[in-house]
Amino acid sequence: MIGAISTAVSGLLAASKKAEGAATNIANATTPGYNVDLASEAVDLKIAEITYKANIGVLKTAEEMSKELGRIFDEKV
Repeated sequence: MIGAISTAVSGLLAASKKAEGAATNIANATTPGYNVDLASEAVDLKIAEITYKANIGVLKTAEEMSKELGRIFDEKV
């Protein structure tokens, strides 16, 4: 379970960086000489959102599994 949590946290960080990069590019879209494809940046933001939600789901599942494992362990001991 620690591996799943570690992977999910890494995914959250990656999604945050992707969202930050896209947001920065969108914010700079009006800067002269700064060429930004707004459609591409919007897609990147949506991908970051979906990735973030998926990794939160992994964390919730790991928590549920941990609780269930503890419950089973308590029954057996």
